[in-house]
Amino acid sequence: MIQRSDKPNTGELRRQLEVISQERLKLLVEISTILSSTLDLKQLLDMVIDTATNLTKTEYASILLLDPLTGKLHIAATSGAMLVEDNVVPLDGSMAGWIVHEGQPLILDDVIKDGRDYVDIESAGQYITRNMLGVPMVTKGRVIGALEVINKHGKATYSQQDTALLQALASQAAVAIENARLFQQTDLISEFMHEFKTPLMALTAASELLSREILDDNQKELINMIQRETLRLSKMAQDFLDLARLESGRVRIKFEPVDLSELVRDVVRLQDPQAAAYGITIYFRVAHSVPIIDGDYDRLKQVLLNLTNNAIKYNVEQGRVSIEVKDHNSEVMIAVADTGPGIPEEYQDHLFERFYRIPDKEGFTAGTGLGLSISARILKEHGGRIEVESELGKGSIFRCYLPKERQKLP
Repeated sequence: MIQRSDKPNTGELRRQLEVISQERLKLLVEISTILSSTLDLKQLLDMVIDTATNLTKTEYASILLLDPLTGKLHIAATSGAMLVEDNVVPLDGSMAGWIVHEGQPLILDDVIKDGRDYVDIESAGQYITRNMLGVPMVTKGRVIGALEVINKHGKATYSQQDTALLQALASQAAVAIENARLFQQTDLISEFMHEFKTPLMALTAASELLSREILDDNQKELINMIQRETLRLSKMAQDFLDLARLESGRVRIKFEPVDLSELVRDVVRLQDPQAAAYGITIYFRVAHSVPIIDGDYDRLKQVLLNLTNNAIKYNVEQGRVSIEVKDHNSEVMIAVADTGPGIPEEYQDHLFERFYRIPDKEGFTAGTGLGLSISARILKEHGGRIEVESELGKGSIFRCYLPKERQKLP
């Protein structure tokens, strides 16, 4: 008999979880801690395979993942020599493909009778499939693959209890796998940026030496262009690295007492020369009632430098940049305002997306499109947020909100 379990509603899922034995539930909690302890993808997949077979008392298990680049489903890990890893499994005509496409668990009491059985995999693994249970691996509302267990020990068939257990494991595993993938990407980016910076340093040094020579105006302009572009590439490399580290969780926010008045004065001192070059004046005001907050001074400084830099860059000649810090209920608000041309309303909702740059002829397309995304991420790590208010012809205001008291984890 073939059984397809419907997507359970909240009540059904609660009922399934209630039938999980205390022993297995305790094991599942322990597994959650173990899965979060490693960012090595292969080690993580092996742990999930072992756990799946133990939890459901089954012979074999396999993990099939969607390749984020090709969209193909492939075997990422298996029990022993059950299957050939890295085999591509068709999304159409396979059990795993059905699970991924439907986003629902699947129980088959008799696999031979099911038309979706993928024979090539079975023959490659040299085993006979009697029954199976498969569940989708979902994270952030997106199916990234399927977790399957095959051949229940003895003559038993898979139960709703097995389904609930495997779904809980698959949910935890999906998050851990995505984190491991992102961590690997961060390592690759780090290596790439390290190699990327080597020729940049050479170009910077060469242009610096050339600028000391007696040059005509055309030669000077070429040297200046090289210096500007190498500086821009260096900034881009650092932005890519910062964002990758933040999103992978590798960057840890160092919470310590931060005097926002001192922070603002520090930023203004650094930005004044650039503002003066554009004929722009920076004003700032920090309310006396603003308390010392817990935060990472360097990271918050990075946010404020980015916002003031944008306010200077996208301003009018002889314009103003205003920084205001004041109480806002249980939060502290830091507002950075400019007298620039403003941002069209249709672009404002996308400002904090990665790589987003406003398609404007007035110079808004400069930069990497990562600065605001990085700033938003840093504020989120502090338990805060960022908002924008802008009107064409009247400038823009970016408001950062930070909690006065950091929420302590129990």
